[in-house]
Amino acid sequence: MRNLARRDGFPTNAIFGFIKMLRKVLLEHKPEYIAMIYDVRGPTFRHQLYDLYKAQRKPMPDDLVKQIPVIKQIVSAFNIIAFEQLGFEADDLIGTLAKQGEQSGLDVVIVTSDKDMMQLVSPKISILDGHKEQRQGLLEVKSKWGVSPARIPDLLALMGDTSDNIPGVPGIGEKSAVRLINEFDSLLQILDHPERISNTRWREKIITHQQQARLSLQLATIHCDVALEYTLENLKYRPPNIEALRLLYQEMEFSSFLRELPPAPTPVQPVTSADLTDPKAPPALLYHTLTQESPWRAFLTELSQKESFALDTETTDLDPLRAQLVGLSFAWTPREAFYIPLGHTLTAAPQGQLDLWQVLDALKPILENPKILKTGQNIKYDALVLSTYRIHLAGIERDTMLLSYLLHGNRRRHNLDTIALEELGRTTTTFASITGSGKQQIGFQQVPLEQAAPYACEDAEVAWEAAEKLHSQLQTIPKLARLYQEIERPLIPILAQMERTGALLDREELARLSADFNLRREALTQEIYELAGEPFNINSTQQLGKILFEKMAIKGGKRTKSGFSTDVSVLTLLAEQGYPMPQKVLHYRSLTKLQSTYTDALPHLIHPETGRVHTSYNQAVTLTGRLSSSDPNLQNIPIRSPEGRAIRAAFTAPKGWQLLSADYSQIELRLLAHVGQVSGLIDAFRQGLDIHSATAAELFGGHPEEIDQEARRMAKTINFGLIYGMSPYGLAKRLGISNPQARAYMERYFARYQGVQAWMNQAMAQAKEHGYAETLWGRRCPIPDINHSNRTLREIAERTAINAPLQGSAADLIKIAMIRLDQALKQENMQSRMILQVHDELVLEVPNGEMETIQPLIRTAMEGAAELSVPLKVDLGSGPNWALAH
Repeated sequence: MRNLARRDGFPTNAIFGFIKMLRKVLLEHKPEYIAMIYDVRGPTFRHQLYDLYKAQRKPMPDDLVKQIPVIKQIVSAFNIIAFEQLGFEADDLIGTLAKQGEQSGLDVVIVTSDKDMMQLVSPKISILDGHKEQRQGLLEVKSKWGVSPARIPDLLALMGDTSDNIPGVPGIGEKSAVRLINEFDSLLQILDHPERISNTRWREKIITHQQQARLSLQLATIHCDVALEYTLENLKYRPPNIEALRLLYQEMEFSSFLRELPPAPTPVQPVTSADLTDPKAPPALLYHTLTQESPWRAFLTELSQKESFALDTETTDLDPLRAQLVGLSFAWTPREAFYIPLGHTLTAAPQGQLDLWQVLDALKPILENPKILKTGQNIKYDALVLSTYRIHLAGIERDTMLLSYLLHGNRRRHNLDTIALEELGRTTTTFASITGSGKQQIGFQQVPLEQAAPYACEDAEVAWEAAEKLHSQLQTIPKLARLYQEIERPLIPILAQMERTGALLDREELARLSADFNLRREALTQEIYELAGEPFNINSTQQLGKILFEKMAIKGGKRTKSGFSTDVSVLTLLAEQGYPMPQKVLHYRSLTKLQSTYTDALPHLIHPETGRVHTSYNQAVTLTGRLSSSDPNLQNIPIRSPEGRAIRAAFTAPKGWQLLSADYSQIELRLLAHVGQVSGLIDAFRQGLDIHSATAAELFGGHPEEIDQEARRMAKTINFGLIYGMSPYGLAKRLGISNPQARAYMERYFARYQGVQAWMNQAMAQAKEHGYAETLWGRRCPIPDINHSNRTLREIAERTAINAPLQGSAADLIKIAMIRLDQALKQENMQSRMILQVHDELVLEVPNGEMETIQPLIRTAMEGAAELSVPLKVDLGSGPNWALAH
């Protein structure tokens, strides 16, 4: 297959080989879940650690570069989710997914020929070399490398890796590295105790190059804790799109693959001029590029007379606040669109372009006219880009991403390529197919206009046609139509404004915190060593397991084939039982994560012009409709830990302003009281009682005001545990009591709070019947595993069926509150502005002079967002920083 090519000379050998391998994997392994992971374009965190990382790699052969876009189209046609993530290599994303699958009890097969991936092999994870058709497990990896899979990074860090340009330790080869690791157990043990190395030459080499060895270990280790946009559930296998495959196989002239497809319902033929007279043939694409004054003026006149249209921006950057406008595309009828190039390079557009500011000045009254309705794909991005050019997009009406998300929540992706394929049966031109990827990638402004214009026109035209279809589907489900019209759509400009405003950060405070976290980690390290009676690698699961469960003989260890489990659930249980070392290890891990994720990372994300950090709020990601936050994720900063509060203290108000936090109080419990019509909970909330003390009084006897803190803690665990579908076993672990005792507490809870169990049963039954849970506002939260044959997956789904309606309703509620508050701020002409939304909390920047006026305004907006059987309550706080405000 080395010279396989189409009749026109286009190479197809890699495409053919990939399809053959993929079909074999699908046929022989019949996966329940599957994903395709790509390496990200641009530098990763490893390049930041070592700028020579992979520097010697030869560029990809031209013939292969040409085939990559088609391979990606093949993956899409097979209905396999494919993604990449900024800052990480594909290895890290694969490692994270593999470990998630392993923890869910699944057998994971990684199809790769990359030797680095062998470090992930475990009893539940194996490697399949698709080219050699070899399956490699623990025995094969140990036989090949001479060390266990977990020690492969240590081995590479010692002996180096020329393929990735990992330096290693000069003079230490593979055999000597294997001997050292098997003798000392890990590289860190070697580096911590070089004096124990008997070979003088090796000892001197390692002492001289120990910093290089530590760097090499960081480079060689696959990160398995990346915060992914996709969950395991998103990766469920779906049958391929046969018609999309047929078109691709025809284009690539793969007759053998074509013969194996089911017969086409109607012959697929290319559109020709003769077909234009045939009503059965799709009309030809009419894509116009506007570079001359006369056609531009005619277009402008026509656009200004339209009641609605679709638009799309082409830019230089994925970050809308750092992006420069390259061009604009418009469409208002199927298969026809217009592209206005504005920022292409001279070589890309030698025929010239219209003046950017003259075009924008002419478009401004149209784009800002709320009576002219706009359609787009992720139109918030376009609104943010245009706002940089002093255009405030109004009349936002249909967002194909949000429509797809609401209607098809179990769809794995809601990008335009997926929507086009799913809704219109059209395979669209991918971004990578015209810009390239990796080191070969160019910016959109460098793409020749003859390629850029059709791509941009297609974006607008497909968005228009897909929106028409999705909007029609939405109208058949009145609850969802109302949810979109009254909640999701009005929220788009509010989120755009919040993202543009951003949050002010104190760089010096973050630097101080990083230094403090370093010192505290060093102190914890010494304390852990003292408790262990010896130094060891705290980050090593095997070494920590041996210390805890063998040397210290702590009971409750979970044996695995590679040692003992020391995951967070195991350490938390031991910590709750009073063991000091697990407590300190958990604290050590928490500090490490907070430092790498926030105190070290946030300063690099501050915008150079605004001096603020601008997160992105995602409306079409989570199962329940909750907003997610990315680049950076500001929703995972711990609220209760002192370290989390210290990080929040770095979010500050400008001079003359304060931050104000408005947090819904116990919103999910209030929603439970309402949906279940639970009289005991309703009475407690109406009387303004402390709900956890009231629950403790119901369960253990006594008056709510007489309940001690321990009883209240137990009641709180039960209250929130039931919301999350906790089992008696789970409750027993959390409270440190026996299973029968936990079951008795739960039975007493259900007896005291009648209505809870009935509602839970009803929520479960609805999910089993329909495959989704529903919020108070009609949002459908997909729960496809609710009837799964795998007990673990089914039980997870059952817990989700209980929690999703409550968490989803809480998400809908705070969105309503944000819309009401935004309207109130505008009506009162206030300077105060929302800057953050974190779960049930809103954070605002408030001028000192508006503090008294705004508080009742916020209470009215948030506490009046819905009429429930119980009152809604908002806790308000203010201060110079986020920590003091909350």
